[in-house]
Amino acid sequence: MGAPTPETSRRPLYTWLAELERMRDAAASGARAKFTVLDVADRSVEPGCTAAACMPTSPRSVEACLRLGIDPACLLHRPLDHFLRSERSPELAQLAFEHEEALRQDRLKALIEERRRLEEVARAGSRAAASGKPAASAAVAGAEDLVEKEARRLEVMRRRQERELAQLIAYEMVRKEMQERAEAKVREQERKADEQRAAKQAADEEWRRQQHEREIQRKLEDEARQKEIKAGGGPCVSQAAAPLPNRMQAQEAERYEREMELRRREQEEEKKRRQEAYMREQERMQKAEQARLETERILREQQDAVEKRKAEMQKRDAEREKAKQLAAEERAAANAEAQRQAQARIAAAQEANSAILQRRREEFETQQKKNEERRRLREAQRQAEEEERREGEEKRAEQRQAAYEEAQRREAARVAEVESVEEMKRREAYERSQALRRIEEDTARTRALQEQRRQLQGQRRMANMNASLQRQQIVQAMEKLAATKSWAEMSGPNGGVSMDALLNKK
Repeated sequence: MGAPTPETSRRPLYTWLAELERMRDAAASGARAKFTVLDVADRSVEPGCTAAACMPTSPRSVEACLRLGIDPACLLHRPLDHFLRSERSPELAQLAFEHEEALRQDRLKALIEERRRLEEVARAGSRAAASGKPAASAAVAGAEDLVEKEARRLEVMRRRQERELAQLIAYEMVRKEMQERAEAKVREQERKADEQRAAKQAADEEWRRQQHEREIQRKLEDEARQKEIKAGGGPCVSQAAAPLPNRMQAQEAERYEREMELRRREQEEEKKRRQEAYMREQERMQKAEQARLETERILREQQDAVEKRKAEMQKRDAEREKAKQLAAEERAAANAEAQRQAQARIAAAQEANSAILQRRREEFETQQKKNEERRRLREAQRQAEEEERREGEEKRAEQRQAAYEEAQRREAARVAEVESVEEMKRREAYERSQALRRIEEDTARTRALQEQRRQLQGQRRMANMNASLQRQQIVQAMEKLAATKSWAEMSGPNGGVSMDALLNKK
């Protein structure tokens, strides 16, 4: 098709996630200059700018890219010349340029808005931290109040962990269900193939059984004839019948060789069928690729044909105008010559008979008017037919052009949809990463609260040790679940996650 799409430069999902998280962490701890999304918006339109130069280094800008699932490489501005090099039609190049630029501007606006929201959240968090109560006010309430408040905080954290775990489990269960469907489909196909092979094998065995029965029947008949010959014949008959057992052994050997040859052929045919199936699949993929390339070629040829027909129409119009002008000049010259000859004849005949001359003049003028009227009607009809034909050619050319432009728009919409799906996948991957990160942070914060409790209330040390042990069991259970993928066993009746089931998971 036309200009390069984001599909050609799209990075793998987890490569993108790991790189941006590394950039965010480096930006938060490093001392290098910070480039925000606004700086990227200004830099991306500079001549010679590359995708690497569009990478923000500000922590909030990188965080905004992570939250929206946007790859900073997509923020690079591509000028109109970029699309003119890949599109034959300037109109289509302009259309592709406007579409790509609109998507880029939408991404920049979304990133700027997300960064502004992150700044507001950070400022609100700073004000809340500055206006918080001093630590001494908690000690005034007494040790019992501190334990109850801490227990409530732990319960809230536990519920949030359960919700986040439920989200992870729900995602894993959906993924596992899709995997099981795919595996069930494969098993069904294998079952059908096994049934077909079993049916073929049963048919082959039935055929061999029937052949064996026929051989046994022939053998019995031969033995019966042998006995009859021995019972009623003389020495000559016995001598003639003597080779029968040898013939039967030879027939048995031939039958065995035929069966082995048949089996070998069947195995070769099975191998050949598998090879042919593989070749058909490869051929189907090649045909699909050829069909795509053929579609692009047809679209290009249609565009070339449109341009060629347009040039031919313009050339024919110019030739028709030139021919019309030349014909008009020739008719004017012929009319002038005819008029001159008529005037000469009139002048010669005036002396003989002025009445006849006048009548002939009137007849001539009448005939000339009729001829001119017929010529005018023929010319008007020819022009009308020519105009109708030209309009039909233009309409067909416009229809072909519209079909080509519609194909371009559909391709652009498909690329935009693919990029939107990729952004959604990147957002989901980041959200899953953040959920796991929040669980780890909550676990670390819970352990810190345990340490504070041990310092404040010595009599609660044993309870804190039990709570710490439970949290360690949760982490171990999560790691074991991630390894064994037995998420469905942890789901409660309402779709939630049972912490008791997690703790009791062996």
